[in-house]
Amino acid sequence: MKKIKSKKIFYGWYIVAASSLNNGIAGSVHWKGFTVFFIPISQSLGLTSAQTAMPFALSRAENGLLGPITGWLLDKYGVKRLMLIGTFVTGIGYILLSFASTFMSFLIIYLFVISLGSSTAFMQASMAAINKWFIRKRGMAMSINNAAFRLGGALLVPLLSLSVLNLGWEKSSMIVGIMIIVVIMPLSFVFKKSPESMGLHPDGEKITTKDKNSKTLSIEDWTTKEAMKSKAYWLLVLATMFRISVHGTIFLHFIPILVWKGESQQSSANLIGLLALFSVPLIILFGWLGDKYGRPKLLLLCYSAAGLSLFFLNQVDTTMMIFLALLLFSGSEIGSGMNWSLVGDFFGRENYATIRGSMAPIYNIALFTMPIAAGWIKDTTDSYEIVLISGSIMLFLSAIVFSVLKKPIKKNGRGDRI
Repeated sequence: MKKIKSKKIFYGWYIVAASSLNNGIAGSVHWKGFTVFFIPISQSLGLTSAQTAMPFALSRAENGLLGPITGWLLDKYGVKRLMLIGTFVTGIGYILLSFASTFMSFLIIYLFVISLGSSTAFMQASMAAINKWFIRKRGMAMSINNAAFRLGGALLVPLLSLSVLNLGWEKSSMIVGIMIIVVIMPLSFVFKKSPESMGLHPDGEKITTKDKNSKTLSIEDWTTKEAMKSKAYWLLVLATMFRISVHGTIFLHFIPILVWKGESQQSSANLIGLLALFSVPLIILFGWLGDKYGRPKLLLLCYSAAGLSLFFLNQVDTTMMIFLALLLFSGSEIGSGMNWSLVGDFFGRENYATIRGSMAPIYNIALFTMPIAAGWIKDTTDSYEIVLISGSIMLFLSAIVFSVLKKPIKKNGRGDRI
């Protein structure tokens, strides 16, 4: 295989850097920080656990419905425009949230401002951009972005908890909103539509001969219709549904779960931060391993470990044993980037966001119901035992489905079954 390399830093790595800052700061606060707000908001507004989980769950349903549309918009108009709008709207949403004084105002602002903006502000947009710029090093590039997201959580979730406990959730929400607008929104201008638009090639290499031995190289682009005719697409959706619904539910309820286990709110936030910090080097390592050896078997390992984590977490009581159980949950953190890399591995670059967006209505149905169900179970039984055991089973199922995934073969414009 002949490759022509430039001595300049490939512009795709600037895309990765901007994505990492975006998700490491704002993305981590938005997706991981909500668990810090959970108990203070429920106490301030007099809400049950199920009510507090409802805005998050409904936003998943909203993103599921909008997923195909936002994916298509990202592919058609590029990341920069949509990320610019999305970060601004999300920032305004957090500022408005600081003035919410009723459950209804909290629900409307989170659902129709914050959730709408975040659908194109963070991970979905950045993953689409990275997939455009990389083929051979896709897993490593996505893993760096994913690791930054976790590192941001490790550093910022404990700080956000300190802010909430000392300043109140209202002032903390306003600080988050201002930070997103002032610090994160300008990063949108770094994003360019594709390497071809700058006279470049994916990975910074000009490929002149197809590398038939590559395990992850995907030059052939699939349409969404073609992808949906393949068995690989539906198995990928199933595995993603199992893992993302549990992951989202657990992280939303993480601090309430750890408080139920006997930890304080601040020590719970610290433990979650340590979990994210522990995950960072492993995410990058597994990203490299995935590019070199393939991802499905690594995902089997990751989600089996995460399933064991929830099982053990239900059994242990001391802080040290809780933390050791949480370390196994890093498998769920590690697997996320590899999961989305598989979409690019299987179906190419051109319609990545649209294909990924087409999966959203399916897995977000589960992500809509599970956080509310978990809150209802806690309200009814005063325990998270059922939540942890059922989550453990679903993660094991996800691991099994990931392990059997194989790259589909495209023939005569149609997706063959694997």
